[in-house]
Amino acid sequence: MSRTPVAGTRLARHTVLAQVVTGAVVAGIAGLLSGPKAGLAAGIGAAAVVLGSVLMGQALLGGGVQSATGALGRLLLGMVGKWVLVAAVFVLAIGILKLPALPLVAGLAFAFAASAVAAVTAR
Repeated sequence: MSRTPVAGTRLARHTVLAQVVTGAVVAGIAGLLSGPKAGLAAGIGAAAVVLGSVLMGQALLGGGVQSATGALGRLLLGMVGKWVLVAAVFVLAIGILKLPALPLVAGLAFAFAASAVAAVTAR
C-alpha cells in the first residue's frame, strides 16, 4: 500500500497552516507599522495565496490515484486556478477596495515563502 496520497494531504495541510500563520504575522506587523489599511492589505494578499493553495490542493488530491496524464492535467488546472484566484483578489483589493499595493504584495510574497519553507521542512 502506498502512503503517497496520505503524505500529499499532510503536506497540503502543513503548507496551508504555514501560510495562514505567516499571513497573520505579516498582517499584524504591517498594521502596526503602517496602519490598519496596510494590515488589511497584507492579510488579503496572504489570504489569496492560502485560498489558492486550498484550491490547488483540492484539484491535485481530490481525484485519487490517476495516470500520469491525469495527474499532470490536475496540476495544471490547480496552478491556473490558483493564479486566477490570486489575480482576481488583487484586482478587487487594489481596484475596488483601494488598498495599498506594497503590503498586498508583501503578504503574497511571505505566504509563498512560507509554502516553500513548509515543503522543504516537511517530513
